[in-house]
Formats: sequence, structure tokens, C-alpha cells
Amino acid sequence: MKEVADHAGVSIATVSLVLNGKTTVSEATREKVLACIESLNYRPNMVARGFKTKKTMAIAVLLPTITNPIYATFIHTVEYLAHENNYQVILFSYDHENILSNFDYLTDLYDRMVDGIIICGIPPLPAPNHLKKAKQIMQAFSERKTPFVFYNEEEQFSVFLDTFGIPKDDGNFMLLKIDREQAVYEAVKHLICSGHTRIGFIGEGVVNTYPQNIPYQKKLSGYKRALAEAAIPFSSELIITGTDGYQGGSDCFAHLSSLKNPPTAYVGTGDTISLGILSAATKSGFSVPGEVSVIGFDNILEASFWNPKLSTISVPIKDIGKAAFTNLLLLMGGGTVPFTIKSFDTELIIRESSH
Repeated sequence: MKEVADHAGVSIATVSLVLNGKTTVSEATREKVLACIESLNYRPNMVARGFKTKKTMAIAVLLPTITNPIYATFIHTVEYLAHENNYQVILFSYDHENILSNFDYLTDLYDRMVDGIIICGIPPLPAPNHLKKAKQIMQAFSERKTPFVFYNEEEQFSVFLDTFGIPKDDGNFMLLKIDREQAVYEAVKHLICSGHTRIGFIGEGVVNTYPQNIPYQKKLSGYKRALAEAAIPFSSELIITGTDGYQGGSDCFAHLSSLKNPPTAYVGTGDTISLGILSAATKSGFSVPGEVSVIGFDNILEASFWNPKLSTISVPIKDIGKAAFTNLLLLMGGGTVPFTIKSFDTELIIRESSH
């Protein structure tokens, strides 16, 4: 900054005013300073500025994966709003296998002095004998009053808070959620009302993470509740998990459709795996929805352009992304939110893959 000031013939304070968009600087001086900034290719050191102002104008977003289109929509929404408010976004996808690396990410974010953090899902927690370092970094964030906004299930949110000794009424920790159990219940009930009694349930990705994958369990509970209400016996052979993505859905369909008494309908825990089911069914010569029906979860863009179009549970991910950033922005500014937990409604969208 001193070099810019020397070249422009102004004080460092004037350069700072220009960088921060203050209107107390004359237009002629502002243009001279900006010209020097451009000619010198000057870039402010955000961390150094953070030590002085206590703000780096940077937030972090942690995602379980960057390959699922639902998270692409989420991060696009957050990035757009962050840009509108002059914030930079640092993106991480956390690791289900190298669990300790997830908290190395948090250490890095602490060192970068990010102003706030959004977490989709809950990174798998270290085993008890490796928790000391993770607790230290979360305690440091708490002392700095760094706000966190989560998008997940309340049970996993509670596990996270309890693990790190964070009070449930701590105003710097907020949860956004959807009712996954009710959403799947309504989807399965729709299939039962259409005459299906053999309904496959296909989960995507890792099921047995630490702590337990509550979102998956919630969806499975909704499936079981709908069957029980209709007096349809639960059959474990109709429950299967596959890898994320189209291939995972295709592989799961191949397995279930080869059963002696195969399903006539399938519910996937995500749209990408459900589109894989749908593609495999049509390629195998099944009439959809005449012989096989499929319902997904998320309502990603591809679902409405597939042939046939995928029935799915629509998650208002743009609204959730908007709420994540706007509430984080409020907390970063020292404000308070009127709630620490906010729930969003889902909607069952019936298209061509089910009656």
C-alpha cells in the first residue's frame, strides 16, 4: 500500500479510503490512486487487513461433494450473493475417508481468518482419541465468535455441538434443514396409491459414516412408515446402496431387477442415482412408468430434461443457499437471528417416470 501511496503522491490513509470505497476522497484523487493500483498490479493482503479491521471479507463453504448438481446450485447461489456483498468464497469438499484432513481444513480457515463458515452436511468426526486437535480449533473459532451456518439434520447438528461443547443456544451456530422423512413418505405413498407393493429403496454414497448418516436414515424411515401404513411387509432385499452418480443407479437397478420377485417401483435418495435407475430401466426394455416407476430426490435441472422426465422430491436449494448466506451475513455483522433452526418445505413433483 505504501508503494501505491508513493507513486500516487498521496498518504497511505488516502489509498485505504479508496480501497474501501469511501466517498470522502475527490474523484480526481480516486482515479489517480486507482490508476497506480492497476499499473503496479497491487492486490490487498486480505489477511493483513483482517488483523487491523477484524474482517477479511472472506467466507468458507464446506460441501460433502462438488460432483452432485444439487451442491453446484447451492454454491452458485452463495457465491452470487457473496459477490454482491463484496465477499470472497473459499470452497472445500470434505473427505469421508481421511477424516482428520477435514479439521485440517478448519485449521487452515482459522489461520486465514475467514469471517464465517457454511457447512452442508456434517464432516465425519474424528474418533475420540483424535478429537483433541479438532476441539482446540473449534474452541478457537468460538472464542473469535466466528458464525457457522449448517444445512443438515437436527440430530447431526446436535452431535456436532455436543462433541465440541458448544451450547445449543449459541447464537453463532445456526441450522437449516428439510424434513427428509416426510418427503420420502409422501413419495412412497404416491407409489402405493398407484398400485405398487414392491418398491425398491436405493441409497447413494457412504451410509455408515461417523456419526451415523442421519439424512439416509430419515429417508429410509419415511419409506418404512409408508409401507407400514399400507400394511405392506418390509423386505430388506429391496434396500440397496450404490456409489454416487448415474452408474451407481444403473448397478443397483441391475441387481434389484434380477430378483425372483423384482420391484415395480424405485425410490432413490438422490436424483443422479435415480436417473441412473431410469436410464438402466429404459435400456433394459422396461416401459416407464407402465412396468417400472422411478422417483428421485432433489429436483436437479437434469431431472426435467431426461427422457422420460424424472418424478422427484423438489428441495428448495436456492432458497436454502440464500438463507445460508443472508443469515451468515447478519451474524458476521454482529446481528442476531430470530431462530437457530429453520426448516424448509419440500414438494413431490410428478413427471413422466411415475403415474
